[in-house]
Amino acid sequence: MKDVLIGVVIVLVICIGVDFIYSEKNSCLVTESFTTENVKCGFLKKQMNIDIKFLDRYW
Repeated sequence: MKDVLIGVVIVLVICIGVDFIYSEKNSCLVTESFTTENVKCGFLKKQMNIDIKFLDRYW
């Protein structure tokens, strides 16, 4: 069971790292409080429109 949890943590860290690199090249328009701004966004925001703001990016 311990090995499975370690594997899941490793996969999550790799996915976050890849998405961080992906978000460096991509940007999208986000509307917040009557303002629209162009921000860096990752795969979840770009493809699935899920708003998770972390480290000054939308994942």
